[in-house]
Amino acid sequence: MTFSYLSSLKNFKRSLTGGSEIDVIVEGITKNISTHRIRWFDVGIGDGVFLKKIISALESKGFIVEVSGTDIDIESVRKAINLFPGGKIFNEDFLKLNLKEKYDVFSFNQSIYYFKDVQKVIKKAFKNLAEGGLIYFVSWSQKDDLYKLNKYFFEKNYGFLNDKALLSSEFLKNFVLKNFKNLNLVFDNNFKGTVNFNLWKDPSILKSSLYIISRSHLEKDYFENFKINHKDILSKIKLKKGVRVNNVLIFKKPYDIPDFTRKKINSILVKKFPSYKKIIKKTRGDLEALFMASWEKETEYLSEYVAPGKVLEICCAAGFKSVILGKRHRVVAVDINDKRLNSARYNAKLFNVDKNILFKKIDAENFEELKTLDDDFDAIYVDADWRENLSDPIKKQNLDPFKTTPRTDKLYFNLRKLYPKTPIIFKVSPFVNVKKMEELDPCIIEELYIDGKFLSYNVYYDPYLKKSRWQKIFLFNKK
Repeated sequence: MTFSYLSSLKNFKRSLTGGSEIDVIVEGITKNISTHRIRWFDVGIGDGVFLKKIISALESKGFIVEVSGTDIDIESVRKAINLFPGGKIFNEDFLKLNLKEKYDVFSFNQSIYYFKDVQKVIKKAFKNLAEGGLIYFVSWSQKDDLYKLNKYFFEKNYGFLNDKALLSSEFLKNFVLKNFKNLNLVFDNNFKGTVNFNLWKDPSILKSSLYIISRSHLEKDYFENFKINHKDILSKIKLKKGVRVNNVLIFKKPYDIPDFTRKKINSILVKKFPSYKKIIKKTRGDLEALFMASWEKETEYLSEYVAPGKVLEICCAAGFKSVILGKRHRVVAVDINDKRLNSARYNAKLFNVDKNILFKKIDAENFEELKTLDDDFDAIYVDADWRENLSDPIKKQNLDPFKTTPRTDKLYFNLRKLYPKTPIIFKVSPFVNVKKMEELDPCIIEELYIDGKFLSYNVYYDPYLKKSRWQKIFLFNKK
């Protein structure tokens, strides 16, 4: 009999009944995910069929999922590429991959068993996990009859040790909690199914099934010539149906940004403002305001939405959008924070646009205070704080685009009452369900990319719009 992983897996799955862990996984992800647009990396993607079912279930709930994954079996990888033509699928050992991006989810669907150095694998996933991201494992429980059979067949009879190749969910849970203090267990639930051992009387199904549940014990070439005592195995399987118990463990990374210092943020500002490298490090503002600074190219692009005139900026913070708008327009920039307004005034002088910008202290949630502006504007730009609670870490945001500070929906309706004919442009978090913005009025939802990387959404409201539409814009800092 010639073995391949996929043919063996197909044979093995014939004996499995009672469904799979997909519903449990989807429940855990939807309860704990920090973004509506998910960058997903599947370790041990196989042929992609199992992952496809998970992704399809999430997409049916409105999530947008960008799939990446890897597997060492080339036959499996080819099939996975066909299932995810827009994905990035690698035929490589996970530990040898040079990952250059951050991901929101790392999934190990019955694959963690195949690694000898589990700690090194989890450490790599954690390093490439975005703040608030999830690592999850699907692993068999010690209550699982297949787990028990593995121990009996490979450990007791043939001398294999019950090491990490025999990872149970109970062991894995304690291992992660003990060795990774920065990962918090947020979901621990199990799936129960059955295995029809009657089918294992067929020698080909028996051998294929033992090969699959061996996990990393045996190499394929060795297993092809492996002598199996059928009577011994069948006598061990006394029940016609065995119990399958697989646990889904989901761990979450904290939202805190590592090395959140002025030095680190300066390096970010230099990238955001390539035309102002000499002065950008001299700007003032609290760390959060500096971190939230809009990109130079982004604001230049938005500034050109209307002809040179007079514009209103809501939630100007330390004035980084204001100073670029001020190159083209006369700007009234408002914020509720006195310290940030003082920083914004200083930054406007630094950029030599202070004569074009009037900074005012206004509570944007207060309709009466907004009325005091009492002026006509050619456009209104809004960049609310994307957090619902300002005491939360800066990357902890609600998936609902209205739950910002100030609330986006309330702010929009107040502004529309005061300025019924003025275009209003919101900068919206890349993490939210942006489609909900269509509930306010017809709008243009624009995906903004800088240097090929998705940055955020711009949402345009104009009284002349009759129907919502989507578009993408690609800007480049590089020449």
